[in-house]
Amino acid sequence: MKKIITLLLCVVGIAILTKAQSPEALMTQASTEYKNSNFVNAISLCSKIIQQKPDAYLAYCTRGLSYYQLGKYDAAISDYNKAIEFNPNFAEVIYYRGLVYDKMNKYESSVSDYTRAIQINPNYVDAYYKRGLGYYQIEKYDYAVLDFSKTITIGGERADAYFNRGLTYFMMGKYEAAIADFDKTITAKPAYKEAYYNRGLCNYSIDNFEAAIQDFTRAITYDISYADAYYNRGLTYNKLEKYGLAIVDLTKVIQLKADYTDAYCNLGYSLFKTAKYAEAITNLNKAISLKSDYSDAYFFRGLVMNKQKQFESAIIDFTKCLNLKGDKEAFPQGYFNRGVSYMSINKNDDALEDFDKAIKMNPQYAEAYSKRGLLKIAMDKKAESCADLKKAADMGLEEAISAYVKNCD
Repeated sequence: MKKIITLLLCVVGIAILTKAQSPEALMTQASTEYKNSNFVNAISLCSKIIQQKPDAYLAYCTRGLSYYQLGKYDAAISDYNKAIEFNPNFAEVIYYRGLVYDKMNKYESSVSDYTRAIQINPNYVDAYYKRGLGYYQIEKYDYAVLDFSKTITIGGERADAYFNRGLTYFMMGKYEAAIADFDKTITAKPAYKEAYYNRGLCNYSIDNFEAAIQDFTRAITYDISYADAYYNRGLTYNKLEKYGLAIVDLTKVIQLKADYTDAYCNLGYSLFKTAKYAEAITNLNKAISLKSDYSDAYFFRGLVMNKQKQFESAIIDFTKCLNLKGDKEAFPQGYFNRGVSYMSINKNDDALEDFDKAIKMNPQYAEAYSKRGLLKIAMDKKAESCADLKKAADMGLEEAISAYVKNCD
């Protein structure tokens, strides 16, 4: 019994001691708990401080930081609001509230907070950087560039600022400027795989395919499971007509990520170009099963059907492709290839209509002029036929030159 009484006295003594601690002492403990990632303890201590001193803005700030670390964003916002209420010029807590809004995808609100923090502290480098990210998210790219540039001016050679300015330039279509920033990123951080990858995308966009291959390869050396790098290297090999290498890369993508729809589609195209028609169909069917409105997959499958002389099936696929693309995307290749299919089954009026549409969309479409010219021969429209063949021949198309010499000279 004596031991129990002694224990109770000790507990009461500790409680009295804790209660007697000053807000300053509790704040020191709370800060230590937060630094040691003991966020629940930090919250408890901050709550005790606030009970004693309701205007303790540092306690609200620390409790808000702890809630943020625990993913309790609404509670964090509430505490930051109170901290700002008691200290309106507390730039750091305004910045912290911006971080929470970022986590909640409320980028307009986060940009507003970073702006306010910068107004209080014009050299707040992290606020410039985070505001740049916010502007990027809401597609205000010019403002994002300005903020990343300011970050670099104040904060020095920051790889993250160069990288994100590079991403922003890429989204603006300023590929040379983006490449320069990715170069800077790589100089500052040589193992930055995303910088190589995104520089590869830029080089691809300006048809610098060999350089793109090198960049995607470098990204893969730093991450042998980098599915997007394999995928885009595969696309680049397709552009270079190195279809065997494209097949290897796109197959690797699917091994890494079995639901990578675009990889199935473009693998199907690579297989089509190497005359592996059955395998091409299998992969294109898989792409369509994963994404039923995948217009390019229908188009590629139509190409395979044409090669296999399954013209009715090709027409169905080309029609599906064109319906999916609709008026929003001019796609003369779809009309041209459907016209070829119609021509192959002697539906000449339908073929003529498709060739007309293809040429209207692309007045420099040599193959469409040539096919229309050949079609008009079959339709006994020699004068019109020769005009089309002459047009295609002037563009250097061998098929048209031969047909013109044979039928029109």
